[in-house]
Amino acid sequence: MNILFVCTGNTCRSPMAAGIFNKIMAEKKLRKISAKSAGIAADNTSGATKNAIIACESINVDLRSHISRSFFDVNSDEVDKFVVMTQIQREFLMSLGIDSEKISVLGDEIPDPFGRDLKAYECCRDKIEEAVKNLVKSWHLGEKDAKD
Repeated sequence: MNILFVCTGNTCRSPMAAGIFNKIMAEKKLRKISAKSAGIAADNTSGATKNAIIACESINVDLRSHISRSFFDVNSDEVDKFVVMTQIQREFLMSLGIDSEKISVLGDEIPDPFGRDLKAYECCRDKIEEAVKNLVKSWHLGEKDAKD
């Protein structure tokens, strides 16, 4: 199963979400389920923001090698589920013809911490982590998918 977390610039929220998701999948030994990330306005050259890297290091998620990726460089046919940060992003993906059944909004939306201080990123990280854990539960990952 291929999951794509999508935000705006792919330097904060979606890389944090993908990193957290992949960490949970590794802990559950679910090797056939993985996440990547992309941004609807990403430039394909930016790394994760310094504060995103620092916020995730404290929960053992390494974003240091992350490079932003444009959503438009992703083959949507290879993605099983899209997870966006806001309802507006969901609507945007639907306007591109992506089936609404394949798109989820993470939690009650995840506000963008870009340009804010470390505390804002830590708060964002905590919201993402809680929402990703809830997503894993709601998709029943680790129950029937645990086989390699």
